[in-house]
Amino acid sequence: MLVQEKKTKILVSINNIEDIAEYKKVGVTTFLFALKDYSVGYENTYTIDEINNINEKKYVLINRLLNTKEIEELKSIINTIKCDGFIFEDVGLINNINDTYEKILFINHFNTNSSTINTWLTYCDSVVLSSELTYDEYKTILSKVNKSVVLNTFGYNQVMYSKRSLLTNYNEHFNQDKTYKNTIKDKNSELRFKILEQNGETIVLSNSIFNGSRLFNLDNVKYYMFNTSYINIDDVINFINTGNIDNSDEGFLDKPSFYKLKGGNK
Repeated sequence: MLVQEKKTKILVSINNIEDIAEYKKVGVTTFLFALKDYSVGYENTYTIDEINNINEKKYVLINRLLNTKEIEELKSIINTIKCDGFIFEDVGLINNINDTYEKILFINHFNTNSSTINTWLTYCDSVVLSSELTYDEYKTILSKVNKSVVLNTFGYNQVMYSKRSLLTNYNEHFNQDKTYKNTIKDKNSELRFKILEQNGETIVLSNSIFNGSRLFNLDNVKYYMFNTSYINIDDVINFINTGNIDNSDEGFLDKPSFYKLKGGNK
């Protein structure tokens, strides 16, 4: 069972406003809200008014890659949001978020080494580490970073993000019935993935829930981030209390990734 100190470092995404009270009962005090029109892949998003009316410690997620027009539109409203900070993917926002907010850079699949992370930490208050790291790699990186960082600890991990309507394009090309949720299977590995299309963009998620409970053993962590989208709140709370959940795996924690560079055997 987690000690209270660890529970207060859990940053949990909110699917329903009513869930906040349930999370507080088990010691969670910090919450994440996906911003409407500027987030993709999350079960629910929230308007600025909805976010501003929530009197809790909170962060706002902006995980879409934005074009120039969208950044300009966001600049006109972002400083009206009442929150402790922003978690964002588009590096173009670094200089467009007021320094009174905490800035946490969340670049999926990147931030895999301490040198890169420490460079970003000169511009941001923290970063979210890649989910494709082993436990030993997390441990090594955390011993070398200049500021505490955020670890993706729970939820369906993002495998791919496209700014195209991949499901719609596929369905139209093959004359299939229109759908926005589906499951795809890799022919070679037989692995399955969840595919979700929202507002003309496509997210591919892992088919099993990432169980990163071992990461609670690590130090120099600012937050343990929980993406609870498409997961029942009772299962999330059970995970917080016991570290167990059905349909889960430990991702890459014991599976190092190896890359072969073209043009050499070294």
